[in-house]
Amino acid sequence: MIAKLKELLRESLGAPADGEAGGGHDLRLATAALLLEMARADRDETEQERRAAGAVLARHFALEQGAAEALLARADSSLEHTVSLYEFTRVLNDTLSPEERREVVRLVAEVAASDGVFDKHEQHLLSKLADLLHLRRAEYATIRASVLRSTDALD
Repeated sequence: MIAKLKELLRESLGAPADGEAGGGHDLRLATAALLLEMARADRDETEQERRAAGAVLARHFALEQGAAEALLARADSSLEHTVSLYEFTRVLNDTLSPEERREVVRLVAEVAASDGVFDKHEQHLLSKLADLLHLRRAEYATIRASVLRSTDALD
């Protein structure tokens, strides 16, 4: 019975079955969770940030907007049941190249800046994610500066 419950939970959260490697589906869920966590970083998830997270997902993974919204809903559920971002960053570290991980950090920064404000909580989370994804400080700084320039977000 516990095995069935675990399997149901695994399916609902999009986690791989025992022995499976993280596939594209898990990669999308992990990315969506990080985008959503950034939208909440300043303790004020705005509709603009939520829409930006959906748009980033749709664009990056070539999803229809409805599919991106469904993925965000699943990520929301996953975040409720987790105590750490490590489980999401682990999937990305195990699956993506360094260049692809830099792109994920750029996408997360884009969500942070989407409301025109890049506050200290968002900066801290972005720095933490960059560390968890094994980016060098210089890479993080370059990504952050690039996103700030492109969106004219305030500090």
